[in-house]
This record gives sequence, structure tokens and C-alpha cells, in this order.
Amino acid sequence: MTHVVSNILTARNWPILALLLSLSLWMGALGFQHIGGMQPCQMCYWQRHAHKAVLVIAGLALISRYGLKTNKWDKVFLAPIGAAFLISFGLAFWHTGVEYQWWEVPQSCTAGATTIDPSDILNALETPVEMPSCGEVPWSMLGLSMAGYNAIISAGAAILSFLFAVKAK
Repeated sequence: MTHVVSNILTARNWPILALLLSLSLWMGALGFQHIGGMQPCQMCYWQRHAHKAVLVIAGLALISRYGLKTNKWDKVFLAPIGAAFLISFGLAFWHTGVEYQWWEVPQSCTAGATTIDPSDILNALETPVEMPSCGEVPWSMLGLSMAGYNAIISAGAAILSFLFAVKAK
């Protein structure tokens, strides 16, 4: 089993794995939002942007490798993927701290734009929309919120990215 993992978890495969990991986390967040009905707060959106950066950088690495048919640029993309995961970790850790009241909720913490039917704009203006607070935990498992899991996963992915960047040939 460890032989299989060590053959898959390589610097060469990391852009694909990083892309799949960030895509899974982003799709999971979208699932909680659109299927589970849990509206994200502003800090949730910030974390999503970090994963979008991973998708772009890992996508460029794969385009370089398979589109240009060269692997000479592989190492160049590993550290930026790590940096994007590190940013995701930082944002998720900050959000987790806000949820556990280790520090204050940022004043800029409001939910993203709400979709409003143009034909019902006046009714929408009369009905206040309650935006989720960044300090609320809409879902948790084993005492960790989505932000907590994102922090752990992103930290591990950042460490792997930087290790692969150092060890890549």
C-alpha cells in the first residue's frame, strides 16, 4: 500500500493531485452551499479564491507539461502551488479562529452577493436579508468546522508542495 502511495504521491504527479484536491474542496463547498443550503460568509469566499489560484497554477503546470510536451517547467509551478495552499491555510486558520472566538470577526465579513429576481426587486428591498456571520459554524464534524478541515488539508498540501519543489529535479 505504501509503495502505491509513494508511486502516486510524487513531484511529477503533484500538479494533478493538487488540482484534484482543490477542485474537491471547492466543489464540496459549493455542494454545502447549493445542495445543503448553507450560505457562505465572506471569509468562506476568500478561501475559495485561494483554491481557484491552485486550480489555475496547477492547470498551467499541466498545460506546460502536456501541451508543450516538456517537463522542464514542472519544478517552477510547485512552489506557487504551495504558496496558494499556504494562503488557503492562513485564511482558513483565521476563519477557524473567528469561529472559535479566538479573535474578532472582521468588519468586512458579510456574505457574497445575493441573487435577486429583477421582477421582484421592490419586494427584495423591503425584506431584509440575513447574511451569515463569519463567526457562526453552520456545520462541523468531530468538533471541526469546514474552515478547520480546510486549514488542516491546505497546510498538508502546502507542506507537500514545498517539499516537492525542493526535491524536484
